Amino acid sequence: MSDVILHHYPMSPYSEKLRAIFGYKQLAWKSVITPFVMPKPDLMPLTGGYRKAPVMQIGRDIYCDTALMVRVLDRLFPTPPLMPLAHKASCAAFAALEQTLFFAAVPTLFQPAGLKVMMERLGPQALDTFSKDRAGLFTGGTASRPGPEFGKTHFLPLMNALDQQLASSLFLLGDAPTLADFTSYHPVWFILGNSGVAPLLDPFKHLLAWVERIKALGHGQPSDLSGADAIEIARSSTGLQPPDGPLLEPEGVRIGSKVVVAATDYGVDPVHGVLMHASVFEIAIKRVDERAGDVVVHFPRAGFKVKAEA
Repeated sequence: MSDVILHHYPMSPYSEKLRAIFGYKQLAWKSVITPFVMPKPDLMPLTGGYRKAPVMQIGRDIYCDTALMVRVLDRLFPTPPLMPLAHKASCAAFAALEQTLFFAAVPTLFQPAGLKVMMERLGPQALDTFSKDRAGLFTGGTASRPGPEFGKTHFLPLMNALDQQLASSLFLLGDAPTLADFTSYHPVWFILGNSGVAPLLDPFKHLLAWVERIKALGHGQPSDLSGADAIEIARSSTGLQPPDGPLLEPEGVRIGSKVVVAATDYGVDPVHGVLMHASVFEIAIKRVDERAGDVVVHFPRAGFKVKAEA
């Protein structure tokens, strides 16, 4: 099997989710650092337009959205499992909460104290570029950009709930990490990485001890890879990962037809290709790129729409 390649950038919360999972599974992986705003010239040839971080690559299979990536990782590297059978429903419930946690963390970080730190770290021009880029993510989808009120009413109550649950166990569902921990960890990590707002979490001692246990898992064994080399790996690869789940074609679309796939919530940039597989778990489309060659781009079925190309 080809190496696992992660296209990411250091301050990306969802990328930290994957990096922590790599640590838990003690995986060796290739690290491609992408720009944190568009343009992303070495990513677009692989995804065809999907721009959110991270993106995972195995040969010429390209995976978008961490919800699908965790399924792939558990299938390819089943020990230790992210979703043990005894906790499967609980893991699914925490995964459903993940976006709420993240959307609560974002306006919390963008309070004046947090913005001051970001300004010092990035500089005014880069911060302005970042803000405009992220505003564009919320054009055309069902999700609205989370505002201060959402942060005020959700972030600290959710942190308190996590803290209370962690009072009696090392991890959220017991003595070992599960997907519940990794979906909850990265919004907390996001806040702790900014000294202007990190003190908000000082009262939550169980939560902070849990963060240190997740950090202690590390990030596995990463090694650097250039974006150009990742594209060449896609171009030169011949095998493909097996389909995930039995065929379940979308309404009005058939295997082999030209389709357009896009997220429904935010970051709704369309990706064009030929439908190769569809199940309750994933949508996989084949596309041809001048630089990357023949690639297959995978998306979760939930949260994405697929329609016939007009």
